[in-house]
Amino acid sequence: MSVAELRPAAAPDKIPSADELIGRARALAPKLRERALKAERDREIPRESVEEFIDAGLIHTLRPKRWGGYEHDHEVAFDIAIELGKSTCASSSWVLNYLADHACMLAHFPEEAQHDVWSQNQAACIATSAAPTGKVTVVPGGYRLDGRWSWCSGLRHSQWIMIGGLAFRPGEDHPDMRLYLVPVSQVKEDDTWYCAGLRATGSVTAVLDDVFVPEHRSVSFSTLRDACSPGSKVNTNPIYRTPFIAVHSYALLGPALGAARGAYADFVEWTRQRYLTYTQLAIAQHVPVQLKVAEIGAQIDAAELLARRSLATARKDYSGMTMPTRTLLRRDFTFAMRLLRDAMEELIKISGSSGLMENNSVQRCWRDVHAISSHVVMNWDVPAENFGRAEFGLPLNPAYPMF
Repeated sequence: MSVAELRPAAAPDKIPSADELIGRARALAPKLRERALKAERDREIPRESVEEFIDAGLIHTLRPKRWGGYEHDHEVAFDIAIELGKSTCASSSWVLNYLADHACMLAHFPEEAQHDVWSQNQAACIATSAAPTGKVTVVPGGYRLDGRWSWCSGLRHSQWIMIGGLAFRPGEDHPDMRLYLVPVSQVKEDDTWYCAGLRATGSVTAVLDDVFVPEHRSVSFSTLRDACSPGSKVNTNPIYRTPFIAVHSYALLGPALGAARGAYADFVEWTRQRYLTYTQLAIAQHVPVQLKVAEIGAQIDAAELLARRSLATARKDYSGMTMPTRTLLRRDFTFAMRLLRDAMEELIKISGSSGLMENNSVQRCWRDVHAISSHVVMNWDVPAENFGRAEFGLPLNPAYPMF
């Protein structure tokens, strides 16, 4: 492919400000709330939600300007995810937020892969299934993929998917963990998504049968981890030159924080009208409930403060982030997630039996935040161990190469 054929689209004439994009997300949230219960029952967010997200330009938040994007930083995307999550449909925030975040991931692929996607459709949606559960065979000119990849959130709304897999090459001690860009038209879907939390994400299983992926549609995850990806050489904004795992934890935390804030606000409003069954004492006047509300509110605030400090720390050190900073960010993002999980646990406890009803947003957000906290990237033990090892001058645990 010639240089002329690879020429990207022109940058947009007017890039919306961060406040404008966040305002658009805030305006979209009431619609997501109205659809939340149906989305859970359908186990899929409605297509209209995806279309409204695209029409609002939110999918372009992190995309390179040279491909028609806005190149805002990660905190803008974080704020958008929070506003969407306040709808109390964390599934919608999760899927829509990842459609924007995955554009940032594609920016790390070789230039030709970016051209394959964005020269055809600048609003292309991209799903992922990063866990290397299927089989990868190295072949001339690329790779062949066979097997099953689970947890494909938003697959039904996407035109492409990034799939994780281990490439084994003769003479190498360890396999190369890579991402492979595959058209969804080459993927079969197995509807396995029956889950306690994030029910509406449609995170079905992708099945691939001898699918060829050319070399240029693949990238080693180690180059994202260490901020030296092929795409970062042509996309020069610092957001594409920062260690991936250290910063992109925000993409999981944002929907959870938004859902926690939405559930907390709903609980407070609801509880103003509630009375104890046997005494008719207003629950809002019940001191134990007042104390718990204070504690839960502080936990949610503490999680957000910790996350924003992390994002500010990353922004100062986007290009050239040291390992101590990377371990600190991983510690703080995952601890913030732990705070949100604990806050939601306390909130459901004081919601009583009616808090467990299907149409009560508290129980939905409780389940969804727990589901997000269960994601491998939000596993507290791994970053906690590595931070502790670093504090004592010990090397990182080699069992976690994606760190």
